Parts: sequence; C-alpha cells; structure tokens
Amino acid sequence: MSTLSQQLTQLNQQFDAAFNAKQAEAIGPLYAEHAILMPAPAGAPIQGREAIMSFFKGLIDMGIHHHQLAMTGLVESETQATQYGTWAGALTGEDGVTQEFGGNVQLVFARQADHRWLVVTHIWN
Repeated sequence: MSTLSQQLTQLNQQFDAAFNAKQAEAIGPLYAEHAILMPAPAGAPIQGREAIMSFFKGLIDMGIHHHQLAMTGLVESETQATQYGTWAGALTGEDGVTQEFGGNVQLVFARQADHRWLVVTHIWN
C-alpha cells in the first residue's frame, strides 16, 4: 500500500468516524473550500464546504448510521488522486427494522499547498 493510499484510507476513516459520531462539523474540513458533491440518485450537485457539511448533517439527522467508505483502487499523480471503491450505510426505521444500502463511490483529492489532501469532487451511486 502506497503512502498516499494509507493517507486516503485514514481520511476515509476520519469521515466515517465523524459521520457515525453524528459530527457533521468534522466532515467539512475534509473537503476543499469549493468542492463539489454529486449525490445519488441524480441529486443536484452541491458546491462548497459549508453546503457539503450541511448536506451530511441532513443525512445524519435522518438517522443514517454505520457509514463505511472502502477504497478498492487509486489513480494518483503528484497533485491529484482519484479513489474508487464502495460505500455502505444503514437506516433504522421507526419499526426497528434496519435497512442496509450502499454502492460505488469516487472521490477526487487535490494536494493543497500545505501538502494536505482534500476532497474536490465526491460522487456515489
């Protein structure tokens, strides 16, 4: 596993930990200021760190839990990395029945001037 792959895996773990702890405010800093989120199924693109953080807060408030990002591949250069893989989550209804769901995910990261990697595009289906 490359150093970059390890770094992005850690970012995935940070995302999942923040989401599952219901801390949307900890998700925002993982995204570049003008990042674009393209939610499934065919949701309108969401642009900007604050709007993305608000979107994930909405999912958390809906009760989605047990979020998991898993990287299965990575295409990398000096300044950009594209991660592809899978995501999963769950939602427990008022009847106590838990529905699990998931799909494919792609995250594009850009290396910042301070050498941090931040998400610039995030799409899933």
